[in-house]
Amino acid sequence: MEFNATFLVSAISFILFTLIMNKIFYKPLEKVMAERQKFIDDAKADALNSSTKADAILKDRENRLNKSAADSKKLVADKINEANENSKAAAAKAKQKSREEIASAKSHLHDEALETTEGLKSRVKDLAEVISSKVLGMETRIENTDNEIVNRIMN
Repeated sequence: MEFNATFLVSAISFILFTLIMNKIFYKPLEKVMAERQKFIDDAKADALNSSTKADAILKDRENRLNKSAADSKKLVADKINEANENSKAAAAKAKQKSREEIASAKSHLHDEALETTEGLKSRVKDLAEVISSKVLGMETRIENTDNEIVNRIMN
C-alpha cells in the first residue's frame, strides 16, 4: 500500500471532521441526553416519593376511618344503653306512680265504704225504728250502742 499526501489529507480531514462534529453536534446532543436522563431520574424519584406519601396518607385515612367507625359504634351503643336506662327508669317511675295512685284509690274507696257503712247503719236504725213502730204500734227508739244488731242486719 502506498501512503501519499491524499491519504494524509484524508486522515487529517477525518480527524478535523470528528473534532468539529464532536464540538458542534455530539457534545450538545450528549448534554441534552444527560439533561433528559436527569429529568427522567428526578421524575422517577418524585413519583416514588409521591407513591410512598400516598400510601402513608391512605393508611392514615383508613386508620382514621376505622377509628371513626369504632367511635361512632361506641357512641351509638352508649346512646342505646342510655335510652334503655331512661326507659327503665321511666317505666319504674310510672309503675311507682300507678302503685301510689292505686293505693290512694283503695284508701279513698275504703274511706267511702266506711262512710257508706256508717250512713247505712243510721238508715238501718231509722228503718228498724219505723218498722218496729208500725209493727208494734208505738214509737220505739234503738240506741247506737247495739252495733252488733245493725252489723247482723247488714251482713
